[in-house]
Amino acid sequence: MFKNKNVFLFGSVVLVVLAIPLVSLLSRTGSPSTSGDVRARAGVAAALQLNGTVNSVDEAKGTLVVDNVYLADESRSGEAKGMGAWIVTAPAGFNFASVAPGQRILVSIDSKTFLAETHTVTAVSIDPVK
Repeated sequence: MFKNKNVFLFGSVVLVVLAIPLVSLLSRTGSPSTSGDVRARAGVAAALQLNGTVNSVDEAKGTLVVDNVYLADESRSGEAKGMGAWIVTAPAGFNFASVAPGQRILVSIDSKTFLAETHTVTAVSIDPVK
């Protein structure tokens, strides 16, 4: 009976000693995300920003054709790469008189609406570039 108690004591000590490095290893390989609240990051609607030049405005369809589109500095790393012409659906209540052909604009978009195959995107906001 005395031997059984020693076996359990020895086994418990070995498990504790093995658990310490295991927990340390798991804490180092855990999630690399150290920034802020996940709910705050998930609530960001305008994930991407595009720059471009207005080619044409179709107020009846609620769209703009934007040429020379490229990702804004905040939405990319490295050099800007031209993505051609895109059809941008304006947000509800957008004032089409605020843009004109030839004007440079900054388009904030919901990344879920970024359709590369059809070169269409829905804007969250459209602002002139100064």
